[in-house]
Amino acid sequence: MMRIPAAAIPLLILTGCASEAPPNARVALDRLQDLATPHAAALAGEDVTEMRRTGRDLIASIDAAAGPQ
Repeated sequence: MMRIPAAAIPLLILTGCASEAPPNARVALDRLQDLATPHAAALAGEDVTEMRRTGRDLIASIDAAAGPQ
């Protein structure tokens, strides 16, 4: 287990808070929101085929945004 000196912890926290998300993160979040809204609407309905289609689209976009793991 790696030990981090106590004096370094505030610096690491500040560095993490100050760093920005990648420029394409906002685009990915907007795209996911565009897919999450219709999926939520489909879940409120009764068309199971629509629920599956919108869910599949949403999950595929999440996988694509996450990249290789």
